[in-house]
Amino acid sequence: MVLIPPDAGLRMRLQTDANALQPVAPVHELPSDLPDLQIGQRFTARIQEALPDNTYKALVAGKQLTLQLPEGAGAGDQLELVVVDRSPRVLIARQAETASSGEAAPYPFARFSPAARLIGQLLPPEGEAPPAAQLNRGQPLVAQPPQSQAAVAELTSKLSQSVTQSGLFYEAHQAQWVAGKRPLEELLQEPQGQKSSPAAFQHAAAETAARTISTANRPMTAEAVMQALQAGSEKLGAGGAAQGGTTSAQSLAQQVPDDLRPLVQQQLDAAGTQRMIWQGEIWPQQTMEWEIERENEREADGSSEEEARWRTALSLTTPRLGRVDANLQLSSRGVAITLATPHGASAADLRTAAPLLAAALDAAGVPLLAFQVKEGT
Repeated sequence: MVLIPPDAGLRMRLQTDANALQPVAPVHELPSDLPDLQIGQRFTARIQEALPDNTYKALVAGKQLTLQLPEGAGAGDQLELVVVDRSPRVLIARQAETASSGEAAPYPFARFSPAARLIGQLLPPEGEAPPAAQLNRGQPLVAQPPQSQAAVAELTSKLSQSVTQSGLFYEAHQAQWVAGKRPLEELLQEPQGQKSSPAAFQHAAAETAARTISTANRPMTAEAVMQALQAGSEKLGAGGAAQGGTTSAQSLAQQVPDDLRPLVQQQLDAAGTQRMIWQGEIWPQQTMEWEIERENEREADGSSEEEARWRTALSLTTPRLGRVDANLQLSSRGVAITLATPHGASAADLRTAAPLLAAALDAAGVPLLAFQVKEGT
């Protein structure tokens, strides 16, 4: 960080901009008005006013100086600095180290935003993963393995419903409701919606969704989640009465019901990683692992142009084919599918059925871009 005389930096910047296309005139020597501080000496700077480009008016030893910092500060903040070099017109200083540990003390003006403090209260302890959120009341999605096309369609619908109504995308769904693209009844079926009465929801969800309407039809962001959490915990009937004034992050976090806390932690994890993992029974005694993740496709020539692409992978053991691992990459152009099975007969059956799969995908408007079957573990 560099200390320079009051307004000198601003005057130099204005002179540079004004004479960008003209010969630079000789600069007269600037008068020195710096405090008599020596190398190694500690001093205190109190921020008085923020100026453009991370510069600030500060009071040092009774004199007003312009202070340039690598990051922002606020009026009233007090910095403990130590001189590392100086000239007649410039002081160069760094943050003073603590005497006990020898490590640099944190800036006194460093603060977390309310949303960041709320995230810290809601996240699990460091090193621990958020617990899994229970969906579908822990019951199988369908009563038995699909034996017909209608049963396959039912399973597809149940899988989609399980993800859609999981609560992970609750705030985006609120925005869709405000836009008239989703009925209120569907929102009330999600875990968060079940904590609200329809009457209270009509008033509070409208305000919450208005804050997050930009999340509709695209992946949710951590900012959108936190805005909705704050609005919801203050106004919705999901765990507390309305709060006013400067409610602390801790009290806001305590308003989240215990049974919703794992889901909220999963929301934050999904927002940060753009990935969701579903594990459960699709029919009795048949478990499945299903992963959905957002990826970016980089051009082969190494350019930075990217296209939104989703990857989904699932693993299950079927009665006839045995274990099958499927990896699908979905983009606006279509889908590429890779299947893997340890059984040779199953691999042959999957290859034989490839034309039927391609026809079904084409009928659904999703062209099959690539298809591969791998044999082995």
